[in-house]
Amino acid sequence: MSGDGKGQSPGNGEISPEDREALRKRSEELGQKLDALKSQRAQAERPANQGSQSSDFGAAFKFAAELVVGVAVGGGLGWALDKQFGTAPWLMIVLVILGFAAGLLNVVRAAQEAQAKNEPLQKAAPSVKDDDE
Repeated sequence: MSGDGKGQSPGNGEISPEDREALRKRSEELGQKLDALKSQRAQAERPANQGSQSSDFGAAFKFAAELVVGVAVGGGLGWALDKQFGTAPWLMIVLVILGFAAGLLNVVRAAQEAQAKNEPLQKAAPSVKDDDE
């Protein structure tokens, strides 16, 4: 450790202001290198993810199918129960609404899973500075 030029050396366990400044600069340089490596890694992973456009269409089709199937199953079951008990159209209306709610819940769950799966890639992407600052 170097002294502060006045003949005083830092005490035991203390660092001089020059050493503290040197540590801060090295820490900043390491942070910049880590950011550069993270952005390079994210760019290297992007081409592999762009090839998965067909899987994105598959996911969208899955979301739509889950919603439609929920309504169709609810409607069919309600229609059958209405025929059985002679309560037309009330059970069909109630079960269509419940089927829609179940389908919507499935879509929300699937979207949350997809978002959680893509979250590490979003965090690794380099940040964009705001123009206002």
